[in-house]
Amino acid sequence: MDWYAPIDDVLLHERDRVVTRRRLDPAEPYFRDHFPGRPVLPGVLAIESLVRAGRVLLGAHAEGADCWVLASARAVRFSSFLSPGQWLVCDVKLVKQDDASATIAATAFACDQEACDLAGVEGLPPAVSGRLVLRPARPSPPWNHPVEHASPIA
Repeated sequence: MDWYAPIDDVLLHERDRVVTRRRLDPAEPYFRDHFPGRPVLPGVLAIESLVRAGRVLLGAHAEGADCWVLASARAVRFSSFLSPGQWLVCDVKLVKQDDASATIAATAFACDQEACDLAGVEGLPPAVSGRLVLRPARPSPPWNHPVEHASPIA
């Protein structure tokens, strides 16, 4: 997804918590079609931003955290729209982790301030919240296995 950069910068990076932010640029192509006349960030891109923040968090805990993928999203709630010009601030906290998965409590906020920082997020209602489970990516087998023939057809 080269066309969608889910993180501009990291505001806070602690052992069990990461806060990232991204300015939602009105010129982004997904705002043209989603929705005409009332552009909003597609929910799947908000979730992707939370997953990417989770990968930043896991980078402190697990080698190769950028290879972790979303396994499940539980109790996800979209409480408000994320509109062009706002800051999307993602706050993720590690709940538990083992070799097979990591559970994070994820919350995204919509900040309207020009220079949104940690203090500007305090007290804002969440726009998106839920529990995300990430797991290490499993390489898939090649899709083009060579076909073996028993004998040539004569």
